[in-house]
Amino acid sequence: MKMPPIAYVALLGRSPWAAVNTYYKVIREGKGKGDIKRIYIFTEERYRKNLPRVVMAIRTISEAYSLKPSIETVVIPDYGFFEADRKFRELFTNLQEEGYRIGLDITSGRKALVAAAIVQIREFPVSFIVYMGLLDMDFPDRPYMMIPTHMQPIKNFLGEEKNGGRNNNQA
Repeated sequence: MKMPPIAYVALLGRSPWAAVNTYYKVIREGKGKGDIKRIYIFTEERYRKNLPRVVMAIRTISEAYSLKPSIETVVIPDYGFFEADRKFRELFTNLQEEGYRIGLDITSGRKALVAAAIVQIREFPVSFIVYMGLLDMDFPDRPYMMIPTHMQPIKNFLGEEKNGGRNNNQA
């Protein structure tokens, strides 16, 4: 049985490389490889200027793996907690109705966006919620392959996927 497609939701904060490198590692490790059909990048107004470069990098990585997901961006006003909450709820509802699972990357996100996304996602079919660490701050603004991989651990907070999206060992 083929798994439903994944909508990858990335939260972009002050570090564009964190968002790009996490996507690269997710694709490289096969989490959703081939299943990611849509990408949504959420950011706050103050980080809007980073969106074109991040979109271009994610598109380039996707193409290198023969993926052609649609990529959309969502800009939330700075400190727009309530709007972020509403936008995530709307997006996740629409994705569920269209038969998508959700993969969430919280690595680069600011607290308000991360909290809103996690609070809203709990009612929907989730494939993964990932965070990638950077153990040595000598490498903050470099592409994934220029940083030793053991210095970039990734954590899926849902563990390994089970039952078509939801996981039995959730915290």
